[in-house]
Amino acid sequence: MEKAAHSIKKIAILGAESTGKSVLCEQLAKHYQTVFVPEYARTYFDEHDINNYNTDDLEVIAKNQLELENEYLKKATNYLFCDTSLITVKIWSTHKFNKVPKFITSSIKPTDYDLYLIANNDVQWTADPQRRNEDLREHLFKWNKHELQKLNVDYKIIKGVDEERLQCAISLIDEAFKN
Repeated sequence: MEKAAHSIKKIAILGAESTGKSVLCEQLAKHYQTVFVPEYARTYFDEHDINNYNTDDLEVIAKNQLELENEYLKKATNYLFCDTSLITVKIWSTHKFNKVPKFITSSIKPTDYDLYLIANNDVQWTADPQRRNEDLREHLFKWNKHELQKLNVDYKIIKGVDEERLQCAISLIDEAFKN
């Protein structure tokens, strides 16, 4: 039986490239017997040139990410794990173009998620065709914290590798939503 969307706890997993967010979302969804929302940007850049994009592309990515979240929310049970948020799109737009489409800035609200988790940079860098910023990991970690502080929302840091990382995330989630 489908739960009411308002009773689902939405959890955003943020962090720099190659910090294990996708794997962690998959593990958490399995642990909590629910679903996770994949990062739409990866799908988008499988079909578009990652070396030649602009803010219009980022707006398309943002809109599709939100659509995916709404679609997966209907399938979720208790929790919905999101393998990114519009904060990530805002950071990349600012970093690459020094501007952010109005749609993105106006769509980011402190109430978008019930919990924000930032993946620390403990996980070893793994290259792939869409990853280019190994040297920016610490900067992006701090930038994510800064954006969440500007929104005045509570966030937690996920630390460790492998099973330790998963258990850290589970503990943070269980603590945040204990009854």
